[in-house]
Amino acid sequence: MRASLDATGAAGLVDLTAVGLPLSARALFGRDCPLEVELGSGKGRFLLEWAAAHPEIGLLAVERARKYAELTATRMLRAGLANARVAVTTAEDLLFRCLGPASVAAFHVYFPDPWPKKRHHKRRFFRTENLARLVELLVSGGLLRVKTDHADYAAVIGPLLSGWPSLEPVALEAAFMDLPATSFEIKYLREERPLHRFAYRKL
Repeated sequence: MRASLDATGAAGLVDLTAVGLPLSARALFGRDCPLEVELGSGKGRFLLEWAAAHPEIGLLAVERARKYAELTATRMLRAGLANARVAVTTAEDLLFRCLGPASVAAFHVYFPDPWPKKRHHKRRFFRTENLARLVELLVSGGLLRVKTDHADYAAVIGPLLSGWPSLEPVALEAAFMDLPATSFEIKYLREERPLHRFAYRKL
């Protein structure tokens, strides 16, 4: 089943109420190809550049802010990208409801909200149940790439990933080679903030 267009008519904006679940590369892109997922695409800078550079993959982004998702879909249309889609929902909804086990070749998680106040830590994306689901969704050999500018959050993410039994670390230079910068990354580098990167492969 082809992914439906959103009611706005914006090409590439997946209507999760109309498309069959779980999502697949064939349903989204009309062909079998490695499916990569970006959690939190913002205005779509990374998605547009990575999809353009890798026509062999299908890239699905999730963005909970509809105005940003619609902006990204419009930019995808202008760029003529046939291998990118964006869905308006939360990362958790996409992971636990919309995707099936061993269906994702790579996850991109760049600058997730650090929720810096202690009382909000429970809202952070990187926690045991979410990581368990990420690993379940990855194919064997699938990659998880993560970036954050928040040192305290990095101090949580690092041990969580390194202690996961079915993940092995990947050399950072190789994992992030030629990877486009996100809008947040450009801003943080301009401000000379230190960035923390993690890359792991599913065994």
